[in-house]
Amino acid sequence: MIYRDPHDEDAQPICPSCGVTMHPLLDEGIGADECRECGFRLEWPEAAGADDGDDDRWAF
Repeated sequence: MIYRDPHDEDAQPICPSCGVTMHPLLDEGIGADECRECGFRLEWPEAAGADDGDDDRWAF
């Protein structure tokens, strides 16, 4: 079985400012990617909770 490298450069976003590969700020505890070249930061969107009340998949 082959496991993909979670830090594969192809899986990381590209900085819209300078075109360099961005890196996650997981070690800092920040939910964002940052460009190490120019410092551009792209925050991750918050995931919507499953208990937000508008889930009608199980309604009959």
